[in-house]
Amino acid sequence: MALSNEQYDALMREYNHKQSRNNQIVSYRTKELYSAVPALSELDDEVSKVSVSSITAIFEGKSISEASADSKRKLSQLKERRMQLIKSAGFPVDYLEPPYDCPDCKDTGYINGKRCHCFKQAAINIVYKQSNISNILAKENFNAFDLNVYDEDYYEDNSDIDARSNAKIALERAKNFVQNFREKGGNLLLLGQTGCGKTFLSNCIAKALLDEGISVIYFTASELFRVFEEQTFKKNANVADLHDQIFDCDLLIIDDLGTEFQNSFTTARLFQCLNERLLRSKSTIISTNFSLEDLRDTYSERITSRVFSNYETIKLIGNDIRIKKVISK
Repeated sequence: MALSNEQYDALMREYNHKQSRNNQIVSYRTKELYSAVPALSELDDEVSKVSVSSITAIFEGKSISEASADSKRKLSQLKERRMQLIKSAGFPVDYLEPPYDCPDCKDTGYINGKRCHCFKQAAINIVYKQSNISNILAKENFNAFDLNVYDEDYYEDNSDIDARSNAKIALERAKNFVQNFREKGGNLLLLGQTGCGKTFLSNCIAKALLDEGISVIYFTASELFRVFEEQTFKKNANVADLHDQIFDCDLLIIDDLGTEFQNSFTTARLFQCLNERLLRSKSTIISTNFSLEDLRDTYSERITSRVFSNYETIKLIGNDIRIKKVISK
């Protein structure tokens, strides 16, 4: 699941390619502007001279603050003239700015020595392609969500809403979660029996957020705890980055909670994971076949209190959709 050395090197080559591309574009545009506006070349030479003169002034006895103030004033005037020349020639004022794919890290992949969000997402995308989930998300998304697979005559005990109407409400709430994610974030607990569409709905959310450049990582509960075991007991360097992504990604999806082998280790690590992500204001989606009562009985009070207090619950009901699809074929 983690990036291999070869994958990391390939990813860094992509960033180097982006930087080289940007430099070439800026170089081409500079020549284009100098040809169209010859005075601009002279102005840029003057900018260089002002920068050099500032350093010379310090050596000649001026204070650093005095030399800096003079330099800033002159550079500001030159910048204004420069913008006017570019605009008057019909070019955008930012025409010589590199066309970064990620303005935050300027296509380096790193900010202050730490991996940029774009790098983390690129790494996740590689993992997704490796695990075939990109093919899954191409099929399981909001456009493919079919309310007709839910029965209008299916009701759960003590419920006055049918499965299809309930699914429609769940779909709208999932879409609202995506729409408000950048501003509000949030956490979801998806409940329902096997085959009710919990995984499909979480994949819809993942696809929509990934398309917006938000970092999303998906695990089944068993896969999640396997990473924790590898990191804790084997100190596996290959999962170190993936372990960090569990806590750092914008959205973590834990599918089929309750299907993992449960012991004191999994309970402790689940609490650490959920609690740490809450502290970091990172969002999490949990899907489970358990009822609220099952969750309370299976996991510690510390875990359930955090989930019940901080997660919005969406419940799906109905017959097993997967069985229905097989029968219909």
